[in-house]
Amino acid sequence: MKRVSILLLLAVTACAQLQKGQLQPVLAKDLKQNIWVTNCGGAVEVWGSCYDKAKDTCSNNYTVLSRVENQTGTKRELTFQCKK
Repeated sequence: MKRVSILLLLAVTACAQLQKGQLQPVLAKDLKQNIWVTNCGGAVEVWGSCYDKAKDTCSNNYTVLSRVENQTGTKRELTFQCKK
């Protein structure tokens, strides 16, 4: 019974970590032109995560400059420019 409880606790903890995940940061690419880049690859993040980070970064919306994704979906990169 003790083993089952430990396994159940580990499973719940692992599931919670996968749902929360570790978000990739938003990095400044060109501050003069207000251009930013972020990643949202892997199983934890999806394109929606990139768009949410762009929305949170830019107070007056943004323009997508490029979207890059590899065939396996393990790398997704969004480059965007905040509108003035």
